[in-house]
Parts: sequence; structure tokens; C-alpha cells
Amino acid sequence: MSTKSLRRAQLVSPFGVGALCEIDGQSFFVKGTHRWPKGKNLKEVKLQSLTGKLHGVSRLMRPEYAVSVTRFPRWHFCPGCRGMVQWTSQDDRHDDDKPLPVPRCKNTSCKNRALVPMRFVAVCDNGHVDEIDWYYWAHRGAQQARTGSCSRAEAKLTFKVTGRSGGDFKSMHVACSCGAKNSLEGISERPLLQGCKGYQPGEGNSGCTGEDGRPSKMWMEPRGSSALHYPSVISALDIAQASMGSALATKLAHDTVFENWVNLATRQVKSGQLAIEQLESFYKANLQDIADEHDAELDDIWAIFLERVAPGDDDTTASGGLIQEFDQRDVMADEFPVLGSMRGFQGANLTTVAHTPPSHFALDSLLERVVQVERLREVRVFRGFQRRDVGSENSLIPPDLGTGAADWLPAIEVSGEGIFLQFKNEAIASWLDDNGPSIDEFTASQLRAAEEADLPRRMGFNANPAFIMLHTFAHMLINQLSFDCGYSSTSLRERVYCGPESNLYCGILIYTADSDSEGSMGGLVEMGGPERIAEVIYRSVAKSEWCSGDPVCRELESQGIGNMNRAACHACSLVAETSCTYSNILLNRVLVSGRGSKNGRGVAEPFGFFHKVIEGH
Repeated sequence: MSTKSLRRAQLVSPFGVGALCEIDGQSFFVKGTHRWPKGKNLKEVKLQSLTGKLHGVSRLMRPEYAVSVTRFPRWHFCPGCRGMVQWTSQDDRHDDDKPLPVPRCKNTSCKNRALVPMRFVAVCDNGHVDEIDWYYWAHRGAQQARTGSCSRAEAKLTFKVTGRSGGDFKSMHVACSCGAKNSLEGISERPLLQGCKGYQPGEGNSGCTGEDGRPSKMWMEPRGSSALHYPSVISALDIAQASMGSALATKLAHDTVFENWVNLATRQVKSGQLAIEQLESFYKANLQDIADEHDAELDDIWAIFLERVAPGDDDTTASGGLIQEFDQRDVMADEFPVLGSMRGFQGANLTTVAHTPPSHFALDSLLERVVQVERLREVRVFRGFQRRDVGSENSLIPPDLGTGAADWLPAIEVSGEGIFLQFKNEAIASWLDDNGPSIDEFTASQLRAAEEADLPRRMGFNANPAFIMLHTFAHMLINQLSFDCGYSSTSLRERVYCGPESNLYCGILIYTADSDSEGSMGGLVEMGGPERIAEVIYRSVAKSEWCSGDPVCRELESQGIGNMNRAACHACSLVAETSCTYSNILLNRVLVSGRGSKNGRGVAEPFGFFHKVIEGH
């Protein structure tokens, strides 16, 4: 088959099912999971905490060798003669042991020149993607008396750009051999004249109509546009609690009081006296004495209790209710208390060592805990995608493209290490209260823009000022750690833990993760030691005070994607796409290190959360 390749991690994002990926100048559509080679190609990725909560999903699977793709768009043009060619599946035929052929111009004067995929495709808000009808576009508004008779089968199209290369749509023209010709002016401003047929490359037409019963509208999108494919990815750390085979479970099996509670609860569930979601309110508090006696965390005891009473039932939340809407925020809420455990955590795939924050730079007044994460395992799952309009009314297209042919989701697993910082709730609350009006002024428009774009739901974060501060500080820390411990900034990732304002909790995890089961080699963990982390934090905060783009960067009211950043640009705060979970939005370094003074435009800045770190140096 083809020698074209992608990294496995890219099949979750950015090149999951339904995405267009460019490889060696050629454009391909990643087919649905029901088209992927099976057998030994698919290996199960196990993480029950996710599988049990993703409805209708029985397994998570990762491709070992190959996934199915198809060429899209099939319309190409020659950069030499500018002729347009619709490259067919017949043209793509090749021997199994040879690479997929590169589309080439058959015009002898072009000397076998490689064709270039057309830059634009047609998209509908329901997630379908199709070729733009270029023949129809060229003949739009044409008079037959002026152009003569013409048929699709015999027409020869050309794509030309007048003036300088890379001009606007007005300078781009599609022309037919019959004489009909139109520029692309207006192609991005209104719906295309063609209606949606419910097409996905490689799947054929399925029909797609609006409320009026007519075909849904289609819009032009550039082939490389981010609006062409919005993946929904959920990732989770493996925080599996003590299992039945653990030492704690063995001890509890010989604890008479614990066994009595288990037997009573089991009888009540089996007889229908109690539903599983009611167990927590009836039993969890009663297990506190047992936890104290065994010097164990109550959550560990509770996990074993649930496993005994309701084995295999993982649909209960921390509050005991069944999960209906499960997203990234639920995952983060479950992980936060585990990472922040004052006793550390020892599991098969997660090992942490907790420390009291250093008093240097007054960090002990800001941080609750500094945690070295010596080992972690992360699973990333591709749940589906949307195109163009990501409103909640447009549901996700699943990885099997809605065929119902697959009950599993694509996933990858990575191993690594990291540093977790838990912030003091009272310090965050005090900072927000003391600087309320100025913080609101510096964050309101960015948060409003994020809410209007439905980003908190899509990306899985709670949109509030504390999140902006944490997210910005995480970027500063990534840049500083990459300098201090030798990792490239692209290999470090962030997880920002921030609860809603009604139940605010704050923390950040900076980690490195690799598909190698051994993870990394300890350098990042060493930087999280009490004797080193204070200096790392100080240097991170100090660098946030200044940017080579100041005063412009610092004083802009908005910048970046969707104007969702304030004092943050490529020179100071943005990190690699692989490192940032949130597409480099909602960043403002003033919230990290602002000194409460007026800037050059006379606008009063809030005190940054870490301003005492700078003042105390």
C-alpha cells in the first residue's frame, strides 16, 4: 500500500477521522473507523474510568499499523498550464507493494509536473464535506449564446490567478474551454449555489436537508482551515484506585466491620431497597473510621467498597448520580484530589510524591502543595468532530461517520512524568476579592467571546478569571522548564485544573508524555523538588513582566484568535500547538505578575496573583 505516514498521536488530533491531512503536497481524508483495517491492526487501550462513562462505547482501540484514507479533494490543478483535473480512484490504482502515485499533469509541455489539490472545498454545518462544483461555478450566470454549447464531459477547466501570487478571491478565476469564466469574488461571503447531498469522501451521499425540507446550505472553506474539522478529544490520567488485588483490599477483606457493611449494602442493592447511585449518601461517611484505622484515604476505601458491592458499575459520579453529560471537566474534577493528595499516590500507572511548598518568595502563602509526578499514564480519546458551526445544536459526527458500524473509539496512550502545583483556595479567593473590578475589566471581553463560541463546553474548561491566570502561568512555566531541564518546549504539555466559581479549585500539571511505555527519564521530576521549584517559579513569573513587544503587547485590549487574549503574544506567552490544550486562547500575563499600576494608556492594571513573588525577591 501507500508509504504515506502520520504519527499515531496525530490520529486523535489534529488528523482524526473526518480531517484533511496534507502529506508530501497531497491531500487525504481520514476515513471512518469502520473502514480501518482490523485484526492485528487494532489493539485495545484499557481505561475503565473512561470506557464506563462514554455511552455506547465498549472499547478504546489504537491502530498499530494503518488507517484508511482517500484522496480529497479530487479536483487538482497544474501550476504550469493551470489546467484543472479531477483525479479519480481509477487514476489512484497501484500495486500493493508500490507507493500511491502522485497526481501528475498529462500535458506534455508540463513535463510530468505534479498536480496541486484545489485550495477550497464545500462544507455544511451538519459536518458534511464535498467538492465545490467548479463546472457550475465557471458557468454561473453565463449566457449560452455568448459561450456556445458545453457539456460537463467535454469541458476543460482552468484555474488562474491574476496579479501577484496569493491575491484575493477577485484575482482568482475558474474558466471553461467554452469561454465561460468567473472569478471567486464573493465565494466566501454567501452560501454556495450547490446544496448538500450528505456526502463524506469514501462514503457516498446520504442526504442532508434543512427544516424546510430542502438540501442544506454549503459554504466554502479553505482546505487548511481550522473550521473544517473541530475534533472532540477527551483525555484522562490513569488514576485507578486500589484494586481487589492490592494490599489494602486484602486487609479490608479481613476487617469484620467493613465486611458487614459490604454484605448489608449488597443485600439492599440486590433486593431493590437501594439504587447504586444512593450508596454514597447512605454508606460513605460510615467508612471514615475504617479509613482512619487503616491509615488510608477515604476515597480508596470507597472505591474498594463500590467494587465489592457493584462490580463493573462505573457510572457513579463523586456525588453519587449517574453521569448524563460527561466531558473533560468531569475528568479533571476526578483527577484533582488524587494529584493533590497530601500523602502522595502509589498506583500501577501513577506515582506522586507530595511536598510542602517552599517558603522562599512567599510561595507557601500561595501554594497548597508541590507534587512530583514520578510516573503517569495518559489516554487520549477521539470522540468525533464538527465542522464550521460548533453550536450544541449540531451534534458530533462519531468516528464511524454515523454508520453505527463500530462500538469503539480511537485512542492512544502515553507515559511520562511531571510537576503538579496545587494552589491555596483562600489565596485565590483573596486575590479575586481584592482586585475584583480591575480583574473583571481585564477579562470580561475575553471570557464573553469564549462563551459565545461555546469553547468551555467544547474544550472542557470552566471560563473564569482564575482560569486565565492559571493558563498563562502554565505557559510561562513550560517555557522556563524547557530552558532549565533540556526538554524541547514542544514535548511539554499542560493540564489546567480550575473549578467553576461556585466550587473553585486550582492547580496545574506540566508533564511530558511519550508513546514509549517507559515514559521519560526523570529530569522534569527533579525540577519539581522543593529545593528547585521556587527558583523555577520565580524566573517564570519574572519573565512574564516583560515582552519584547511591549508596550504594545501589554496595552492591547485584545489580540490573538477571536481576540481572546490580552497581554499575550508569540514573543512572551504563546507555546507550541502540541503543548497547549486550549489553542493558545485566554492568556493574559498581567494576571500573573501585574503590579497594580496604570499602564501607558492610563488603564489601571490588577495586581497579578504572583506579584508578591517579585516583591519578595
